[in-house]
Amino acid sequence: MKTIIKKAKFRSFILKNLCIFAASLLLAGCEKEAPLSDQSIVDLGAVKREQTELDKWILETFTLPYGIEVEYRWDRNVAQNGSWIYPPKIANVKSVLKTIKTLWIALYTSPEIGGEKFLLGKNPIKIYMYGGKNLDGSGMELLDNPEATTNEIFLYNVNEFDPRNEDKVFVLMRSVHHQFAKHLMVLFPYNRNKFLSISRNKYLESTKPIAGAVGAMQGRQAFGLASYANRRGFFTFHSLLSAEKDFAEIISAKLTHTPKEILTALIEAKTPYNAGPDSDLQLVYNENARQAYKELVEKQAFVEEYFSKEIKLSLNYLQLISIKQMKAFIKQE
Repeated sequence: MKTIIKKAKFRSFILKNLCIFAASLLLAGCEKEAPLSDQSIVDLGAVKREQTELDKWILETFTLPYGIEVEYRWDRNVAQNGSWIYPPKIANVKSVLKTIKTLWIALYTSPEIGGEKFLLGKNPIKIYMYGGKNLDGSGMELLDNPEATTNEIFLYNVNEFDPRNEDKVFVLMRSVHHQFAKHLMVLFPYNRNKFLSISRNKYLESTKPIAGAVGAMQGRQAFGLASYANRRGFFTFHSLLSAEKDFAEIISAKLTHTPKEILTALIEAKTPYNAGPDSDLQLVYNENARQAYKELVEKQAFVEEYFSKEIKLSLNYLQLISIKQMKAFIKQE
């Protein structure tokens, strides 16, 4: 019995000393290690970019006066999934930015509209620029990034932009006005349920049903007022995608089309398809046209009233100034 106790004590003694020895080795190793650096690992990996003349111009033209950052360098992390977009040509960046400065910022801040301080606190925080088209999975070119917040504006087709080309300017401004309209809709909420109830059952879940109708259309054909949409109670193809896009499209379409063109779209809406000798089908077409016209007129009036009450501007007057500025811009370029 005594022998067993002695053996147990001996094992305990050995184990205790081994633990002390291991601990001393660990402490010795720690003393030899270099002290921790105060510099962040993130900072060590960062590459400082020198400010270019373009960066300075952006700072003075957009960031300092309006609080808008512009990111024209490639950042795949903020591109929507499945898009074909790629970096923009640096040579075209300033041309695109000068265009939106003239036809968007100068529009809202003109003395006869909102004044120089109108956009303060209302602007998106950042603008992202890309070289190519913004195509979705159905092959339809979109006006915006559906994954973005309304504090961001995404500019596409930078590489093909030409300020002397009316079609290119038109598409750019359709996109900018659409995205800024969505931003205003968040800053100054509208009665979504009331607006949604006007064309409730007509909105599509995806672009698939209309991608074929748009087909190989380019520029103004793809983004302008469309007979296909008019006859269903909408101004454009993109209006069909959701109530939010429909609302924003009414603003964007009016700011890039003349009053005469808008009137033509309304006439198109109330013009029924011709059913030929089928009188029963003709009655259906007549009712569809009546309903399409009613919805389009009602939605346009809704948005105009919203703009007047919430934004404190006349959308119709803004339209006249916008069209005038676009024509003058194209002419001088």
